[in-house]
Amino acid sequence: MKLKWAVAILGLSLIASMAGAQVSGPTQAELNNSAMARDSWLMYNKSYTGTRYATLTQINTTNVGQLQRVCTFATNDLGAFQDTPIVYKGVAYITQEDKTYAIDATNCNKLWEYDYQPSGPEVLSTNRDVAIYNGMLFRGTGDAHLLALDAATGKLLWNVQVQDSSNGYFTSSAPIVWNNMIFMGDAGADWGIKGQMHAFNVSDGSKVWDFNVIPTGSEAGADTWGSADSTATGGGSMWTSYTLNVATGKLYISIGNPAPDFASAYRPGANLYTDSVIVLDAKTGKLDHYYQQISGDNKDFDTSAAPIIYTLNGNLMMSVATKQGYLFTYDDSTKQQLYKVETTSHLNMDKPPTTEGTRICPNYTGGSQWSGPAYSPTTQMLYVNSIDYCGVVKLGEVRLVKGQLFFGGSMELDDVSKAKGYTTAYDAATGKQIWRFEPGARSPGGVTVTAGGLVLTSDTAGNMYALNAKTGAVLFKTNIDNAPSGGGISTYEVNGKQYMAIAVGNSSKGATGVGAVAARLAIFALP
Repeated sequence: MKLKWAVAILGLSLIASMAGAQVSGPTQAELNNSAMARDSWLMYNKSYTGTRYATLTQINTTNVGQLQRVCTFATNDLGAFQDTPIVYKGVAYITQEDKTYAIDATNCNKLWEYDYQPSGPEVLSTNRDVAIYNGMLFRGTGDAHLLALDAATGKLLWNVQVQDSSNGYFTSSAPIVWNNMIFMGDAGADWGIKGQMHAFNVSDGSKVWDFNVIPTGSEAGADTWGSADSTATGGGSMWTSYTLNVATGKLYISIGNPAPDFASAYRPGANLYTDSVIVLDAKTGKLDHYYQQISGDNKDFDTSAAPIIYTLNGNLMMSVATKQGYLFTYDDSTKQQLYKVETTSHLNMDKPPTTEGTRICPNYTGGSQWSGPAYSPTTQMLYVNSIDYCGVVKLGEVRLVKGQLFFGGSMELDDVSKAKGYTTAYDAATGKQIWRFEPGARSPGGVTVTAGGLVLTSDTAGNMYALNAKTGAVLFKTNIDNAPSGGGISTYEVNGKQYMAIAVGNSSKGATGVGAVAARLAIFALP
């Protein structure tokens, strides 16, 4: 009996020890080193630079064909699931709509679950990830709140309202944390919001600064709105996540479409800072510079995926992929665009919508949706997932109804059987296409690239692939329960063993309908 009690006490001590370890970090130093970390995946796009490059080599081109599924955790939740699992100290954190889960990153055992109860209308309950810092998790909600949870227990620590969701606001993006500040912006451009980017204090969620994505009055860029009244509903969403240059303290933010989406005559002008990457001083929220990808967008072609920053030939580069089906690269030192290359086919990009309808390629569910490029310093290539998918855009009535979509028209999509997905490699210096892989289904999820020479990707047919990073050759393919993949693949080591984790299920309500396949987390490793 004494032995049993001793074993029980030892077990409780180990659990307490594990919980204590979980709440001790990550520290700011660990976040700063997230790009090189082998035992964690600390942000939606791996690190502050957003390049989704992992330094792991245990799983590589010679053995990835032996990869096996270790376990599966089914949430049994329906709706959009677009996470890249966040992993720290052997625990994976995932979010889906109102729920947040902590799962053992080696065996899929659930450690805890938190179910948020919204206090306002949920405009769109998609959620893309948590941020993790100092034992806390931070996430947005479908009713435009920001939550802080205890990473060890899932207990709610604080809850602040960011905006009034009855006006069309929500907070779907994966925040990032730096110097005791949480960075997260508004979403809801398609509902006629006036978007803002925010910084919050990690201790209590109090506001540090705001930046108006839609400038008015004497603010720089206000003169790009020919109708001052239109700025009140000008749009500008922050959909996915954010990028930070730790050395300079500059925050890179992708901004989505103006509103109404299709009726640009209602808002004449370039409509800054929509369809742009803005660069702010992270400490103050002051604008440093910006790059606009589309002036006066009239087809809902958000710059939605987070940009990435990397050093190439001694120069700081910034690349971003858009829903319009282009990859842009800039020299961030000179602020000059180096190239703009196609990631999909194009038709009638310069023709405006009409009441009769204008056929366009891609449509607004094409191009690169919420997942941007990955970059490998080994190959010096950029890897981009994109969707080639056409449709017809029509002008309609411009009428704002509080809390309802504010398109000013409609988009008719081609039959989904005509949609194609691509994973494409480009020379990062020139934009030249090196290779292209076509999985046979759409590929909205993220690309991950590893020092083991692998490009990891997936599609909406439920397939996960490992490709040769140099050639695009398929080295491994597996189907995960026919569950569409809209998230990314994170890879990490636990006790010296490399794992790969992927979130699959109903990737997007818009893309696959509600409840196509329930969400699940699948983890892979070598035998």
